[in-house]
Order: sequence, then C-alpha cells, then structure tokens
Amino acid sequence: MHQASTGLPSLHACSLHADFKSTNAVQLLQTAHERYERCKVRYTSACEGKFRSKPWQQLLDEAKYLVESGVKELNLIAEDTNQYGQDRKDGKGLAQLMHELGKLEGLQWMRILYAYPSYFTEDLIDEIATNPKVCKYIDIPLQHINNMTLLSMNRPPQEHTVKLLQKLRQRIPDLVLRTTFISGFPGETEEGHQELVEFCKEFPFQRMGAFTYSEEDGTPAAEYQDQVPQDVREARRDELVSLQQDVGQDFAESLIGCQIPVLVDSITNDGQFLGRTQWDAPDVDPMVFLSEPESNELPALAVGQMRLCEVDGTLLFDIEAHPVR
Repeated sequence: MHQASTGLPSLHACSLHADFKSTNAVQLLQTAHERYERCKVRYTSACEGKFRSKPWQQLLDEAKYLVESGVKELNLIAEDTNQYGQDRKDGKGLAQLMHELGKLEGLQWMRILYAYPSYFTEDLIDEIATNPKVCKYIDIPLQHINNMTLLSMNRPPQEHTVKLLQKLRQRIPDLVLRTTFISGFPGETEEGHQELVEFCKEFPFQRMGAFTYSEEDGTPAAEYQDQVPQDVREARRDELVSLQQDVGQDFAESLIGCQIPVLVDSITNDGQFLGRTQWDAPDVDPMVFLSEPESNELPALAVGQMRLCEVDGTLLFDIEAHPVR
C-alpha cells in the first residue's frame, strides 16, 4: 500500500444508485461491482470475487440520469476500468460503452481513470482516439518500470508497458498520460530506482504522482524481508517528484497562446472561477484560473459552462485563461 492517496475517491464511496442526486457538473461512473483482490501491494476493496462488470443497461441508465441532472463530465472508474465487459461474452466492452455514452445529448466529456496496462484492446484505443467526447487523457497507474520490482508487484513486464505507452501516444492525438509510481517497494535497489528515474526522463508523463511504499498487514509484500528504509523511500520519492515538477511546468507553458475548451468547475468565495481542461482529472490535476471575457458581447462565466478559452499564462502547473467564445 503506498503511503499517500492516489487522489481518486474510494470505490465504495462513489457507487451510484437510482436515488442519486447530482449537484455537480462532474461525476464518477463506476463500471464494475466491487470485489476483493489480493495483490502483492494492497487489498483493493472489501468484497470477495472476480471482476464483475456492471450490467450494460444499468450503466447506460445511470449515465442518462446523471446527464439529465446536469452532469457534463463522466469519469469512468473501476479497479481495472478498461477490463469492463471482458468477463462477459456479449462483445460489449469499454469501447462499446463509451460509444453509446457519446450519444447522450448534454454530455461533454468522459475520461478513463484507473486503467490497467494489460486490458487495452485495439477497438478501445480507436474509440479514445476518434470519439470527440472522450478526453485525450488516460490514467494508468504503472507503479514501477524495473522488471524485478514489477515481478514482485505481480505487474506486467517492462517490455509490454513500454510498447503499450508508445502505441497509445502514436495512435491518440494530443494524448496526456497520468501515472503513479511507488518508491521503496521491498527489494527495490538503487539501480532499480535509477532505472525508473531515467525512464521518466526519456518518457515524460505530463501528469504523474509518486508515493512511498508502506506496509499493509495481510499483504504478501508486508512479509518480505528486504524492506527499504523509510528515509530511502522518501528520498527516492522526492527525486521523482522533483523531476515531475519540471515536466508539469513545461507542459503548462506549452499551452500559452493556445485556445482550448475549459469546463468551468467552481467559483471561490472571492469570486474566482476555476476550471479544467480535458487533460485534468478532478482533484488530482492542475486547474485553470479563469478571468471574465474581454469582450462585452460574450456571456459571463458560470459554473457548468464549457467555454473555449485562450491561455494567457501559468502559475507553476496551473494555467490562467480567458474565454474567447
């Protein structure tokens, strides 16, 4: 179990029901029933069983209800979100689900959170690339890149992951990838850590979080003998975080002068409107600080709007922008 939160709400907390009342423009859509899965790093939820996709019509009904309630963005999430439908034989996977969701009038965006490297089909990649309502953003928690550490974590090997990441960037225009890495997993050597550092330099992620490993009772990794000292875990994490700060700042600066859609999320007590681009998931990624339109002919800002905005500057990783439409 890593020491800090991934930034995503717990699956238990975001299960949707028919009497659900939506007051926000953004909501989670859980695509699978909770299960209990023992992995080397953590316990992933509180229920025992295999991956079980939610029924097709139930998901469509939930999504329709949310959109009719005013939701503009659906964030699709499960323990392995892109595994949706693979436990059935009806041919309805995540690609087909997103295609149907794209027909909902009023829905502006949908994004994939918590995707697993092993479950990317060709039709899923095509759907992300071509569906205009699918954010060109994928959250794939890789955890590490060193093969020995990945083996200890029971994760896919490096070669598979690298080929997948290259394919995603080649096939999906303007794609932004988010990932998380764990520093100090039992058995991680200094050489293994430096391999991860070099990988992040060669294949920078516009969005990335790094966390220290912490033991969780009952998981196999907690019983490993070669635990990494806490100060070493923290130093390795800090090196990754420092590297990522430069990457995130460079990406923000690359947007200056661009005109991009922004979803107006909220307004602070002092009247500052805040929004997000398609490359920013709620709560975990940077924000857009919005100023009112320069032209009196354009409508004033309001929460829930989707506005085309021009980026004026940056605040480290956040950006400043004003509406042009």
